[in-house]
Amino acid sequence: MKEFSLKKLIYNSAIGKNPVFVTGLVIAPVVVYANTFNNALVMAAAFSFLTLFTLLFSSFIPRKIVYTIRITLYTIIGALVYVPVAIILNALIPEQINGMGIYFPLLITNSFIVSRSETTFFAESKEKMFFDILFSIIGYSAAVILFGLIREIISTGEFNGQVIAMPFSFSAFSSVYGGFILLGILAAIYRGVLYLIKKFN
Repeated sequence: MKEFSLKKLIYNSAIGKNPVFVTGLVIAPVVVYANTFNNALVMAAAFSFLTLFTLLFSSFIPRKIVYTIRITLYTIIGALVYVPVAIILNALIPEQINGMGIYFPLLITNSFIVSRSETTFFAESKEKMFFDILFSIIGYSAAVILFGLIREIISTGEFNGQVIAMPFSFSAFSSVYGGFILLGILAAIYRGVLYLIKKFN
């Protein structure tokens, strides 16, 4: 079996191919809901638990099964995982979870599960798959949290209710269309930084 570099895998999964800033995966819930740091934390937690356990359980489905049936089974597994995750998160943070609305259950069909699982994760060895999934989720969560933090500060001039000394704020960034614009700006900056790092290394 071909060995893989864990260091390289971590970089590619979490940084070089960051799910949000580079590949643009599962961004609709982020743009709609992650307009504050706290909301971003909730979003990251919900996504992480649902995606990790759904992918791990789904990886045991035989590849011999027809593709369309496999995808259906992934969704069914996601729905089964959703039940305990929803119960736990509703018990811990009911207001925040209710605030996610339809975007919480929609995470069951996120692109990690219905597309990247087939094209990337399940084509790897079990060991590499686990680390790839784990650090892709970490990269996604870190990007969502950073986005929520920046968005809250520049749209409200506050962080977690505490006023931050800023010369101005842009309330439009708290809206959905403003979220898309801000995410595009941050993604461009992120990719530019990666390009410079790669160029000078």
